[in-house]
Amino acid sequence: MNEQAVSLLQQILHQQQEQTDLMRTQNNLLRTIADQNVMLIDALAGEEEGDQDSEPSYYLDGTPCR
Repeated sequence: MNEQAVSLLQQILHQQQEQTDLMRTQNNLLRTIADQNVMLIDALAGEEEGDQDSEPSYYLDGTPCR
C-alpha cells in the first residue's frame, strides 16, 4: 500500500475513534436523563393522590385548617 493510502486510512480510523467516543458520551447522557426521569416519575407517583381542586386539610406548617 502506498503512503497516501495508509495516511487516509489512519485519518479514517482516527475519525471513527472520535465518533465512537462522542457516541459513548451521548449514550451516557441519555442514560442519566432516563434515570432522572424514572426518579421524577417515582417521586410524583408517591405524592398524595386526591382532588387537586379541593381545599387543603393542613397548612404548610402542619396545623389543621379550620
